[in-house]
Amino acid sequence: MKKRMFTMLFAIIMVIAVSIPCVSAATSELTTAKKVSFTTECSKPGYEFSVYKIADLKTTSDPYSVKYDVKISSGEVRAAISDGNLSDANRAKILNALDKDTQLAGATIIGTYKVDTDGNSKTFSNLAQGIYYVRATNFPSGVKKVTNSAFALPYYTAENGWVYDLDTINLAAKVEEDNPDIEKEITNSTRNNVNFTDVSIGDTVEFKIESSVIGAVNDVDVLDFKLNSYVVTDVMSKGLTLNQKSFAVSLEDADDKNLAEIAASDYTVKVTAEAGRDTNFTVSLKKSYLQKNEFYSADHVAIRFSAVLNKYATTEPVGNPNEAVKLTYTNKNDVKGEVDGNKVFVYTYHIQVHKFDDMGKALKDAEFALYKTEADAKAEKNAIATGTSDKDGLVVFNNANKEEMLLQSGKYFVKETKAPTGYNRYTDVITAEINVTYGDALTNGTYIVKGPDLGLVSFDVKNSKTVLPQTGGQGNVIIYSVAVSLAVAGGVILLVLRRKKKSADKSA
Repeated sequence: MKKRMFTMLFAIIMVIAVSIPCVSAATSELTTAKKVSFTTECSKPGYEFSVYKIADLKTTSDPYSVKYDVKISSGEVRAAISDGNLSDANRAKILNALDKDTQLAGATIIGTYKVDTDGNSKTFSNLAQGIYYVRATNFPSGVKKVTNSAFALPYYTAENGWVYDLDTINLAAKVEEDNPDIEKEITNSTRNNVNFTDVSIGDTVEFKIESSVIGAVNDVDVLDFKLNSYVVTDVMSKGLTLNQKSFAVSLEDADDKNLAEIAASDYTVKVTAEAGRDTNFTVSLKKSYLQKNEFYSADHVAIRFSAVLNKYATTEPVGNPNEAVKLTYTNKNDVKGEVDGNKVFVYTYHIQVHKFDDMGKALKDAEFALYKTEADAKAEKNAIATGTSDKDGLVVFNNANKEEMLLQSGKYFVKETKAPTGYNRYTDVITAEINVTYGDALTNGTYIVKGPDLGLVSFDVKNSKTVLPQTGGQGNVIIYSVAVSLAVAGGVILLVLRRKKKSADKSA
């Protein structure tokens, strides 16, 4: 038993004894003439990286202590590298100094790695030993953080000794990008839905556009992620008249809390408008404002404006859209980013009357009025629109501006105020209801689930003829009455005269 234990212990000692010289051999020998290599990879498009050699390996006093001959002129970089200490803490100091040095005077450019043309990875090989620096020199416009890379090759580890090839540098993991969005809503919707509303002609619709803040503030010039431009574009239906004086622009946090108003001098509004055509407009933040830090402290930009429903609005289910909004922006390298948003809808409707007689004949010149309340209709006051039947008996209601009255859905009241010649006036109040059902989802291009065809509510009103015509008939009645009266009077007079004559004859 003792002999077996001694044999096992001896074997362990021999293993240890053999392994120590092997490690010692690996750690004590540095081949300064050996070439080094490394691989960069990035799975995100739109990036370009430049690779610089900033120092040559100079001397080594023992297996893990080295000196470098720094090539670049930056005193801060030279001081950070001078002692050859490339610990994690010191590497961060070196990297910060390199990021501040926009020129990198004296450094050697080893090459570039452009993801879009070089693919997802690129290897730099057959390189002299020294310190290398990988800097992002171009990037997408939505980037707000990039961590560059600085490293020495070869480097020493207790486990593996001197290592001449660096593990792949995952550059995609060293960047942080924004995923901007832009969204439009109606803030005074009559239907409690920010995506649509329904209103009458002349009503004001209030809009809000929220667009993400892109970019970031950094403490070094080379990592400048501020923007050069920031433009919001919108297209408004011809049925909406933009109030060009209504624009207000502000910064808000993620909870829509107002952080700051953006002065009118810090942005421009450009409008292209023509009656009967769609309106195009842009809101652009000025470059001078985009250099201010306050912009990058917000979550989004809020743009508020309003428009009025006009006579060119359609009553069809397609509605009157405020078209898809767009955000376009560029970074310091003028790399362009773009994101599309949603569109919102304004709906409206109309009412018409068809005037006929009992025989189905269209009646011209019947006058009607449209009211919001039944009480107003009965009293025939506060009419919101009026109309007169044409030769086909059609009554179109027009407002005070002689425009067809476009209406919000709901209940209205119609009253005939004057009948055509020879007909009795229809005196009852007529209820006209525009009944519409909306859904929460846009389906087949509309939020309308059920409503009147083409947005039109119409009904017939019949009139009966008067017993005697109203024009000319009354004169005949008078003539007949006078004639009868004269005839009766004449008869009475004749009778009296005859009686007087008889009396006279008897007296004689």
